Amino acid sequence: MKKKSIFENNVWFIIFATICTALWGTAFPGVKLGYEWFGIGAEATGSKLMFAGVRFALAGLIVLGVYIIKNRRFPVFTKKEAPAIMTLSAVQITGNYFFYYLGLSVTAGSIASVLNSFDTFCAVLLVPLFFKNDRLTARKLAGCVIGMAGIVLVNLHTGSQFSFSLNGEGFLLLSALISTVGIMINKKASMTIDPMIVTGYHLLFGGIILSVIALAFGGTISFENAKANLCLVYLALVSAVAFLIWSQLLKHNPVSKVSVFKLMTPIFGNVFSAIALGEDILDPIHVISVLLVALGIATVG
Repeated sequence: MKKKSIFENNVWFIIFATICTALWGTAFPGVKLGYEWFGIGAEATGSKLMFAGVRFALAGLIVLGVYIIKNRRFPVFTKKEAPAIMTLSAVQITGNYFFYYLGLSVTAGSIASVLNSFDTFCAVLLVPLFFKNDRLTARKLAGCVIGMAGIVLVNLHTGSQFSFSLNGEGFLLLSALISTVGIMINKKASMTIDPMIVTGYHLLFGGIILSVIALAFGGTISFENAKANLCLVYLALVSAVAFLIWSQLLKHNPVSKVSVFKLMTPIFGNVFSAIALGEDILDPIHVISVLLVALGIATVG
């Protein structure tokens, strides 16, 4: 009998999924600090794309470097595997973050975190069309609704007003849909290709493509500030570790079970942002939001 992977164990699954979302949560204040230290203004969309492109390309190099150290050989993929990796690069990194940053530039950050979390809904609704063992159930839908209620609650607490524009909220919803497609491609690719190779190359290629697009938008970035460079390296490490673990979780578990944990990301983002800004993280609204998201995850799982 084939030994079960640690990523299939429910306790370790919860631990690893929480680590991923916590790491992505630290990226919220990390990116804001990065913009400040690199001198990237609010309207400098091209430079924001460049910042993201360099971050993901560096993350890919980190993963591939670890692969070389661990396996003592260069990571390679076949011609047959190349389309899946390149498609994942173009979708999950380039397409997703291109529309996310464009939409974010004209949308309130709190509203953006709510809309971007709709990829969980998209996953629950669309995944059953492509993976027969991942069925759509009333319980899964209920869990998503409960979890999303927690995210909406904590962000409405900031006082932001909902509105809709195609190049703002529309782009963010498109980003969420693209992210869902990326999750499904990642699942397919990781089933037959080493997740380290999938993660390393899709981050590297996606980051490079994003950087080229950033140049077309007039994006630039200077590496003269040591503090800013350390922030960029940290964010690259966050992406490298989180995406690598996420690929392993997708390989060994149903997509909907994994995806619902992404509802924790904006909650962690709010908590870490509050810590960075010296705000009260024990605000009753934050506590209720966390409980709602936890209940939503438990319902789906």
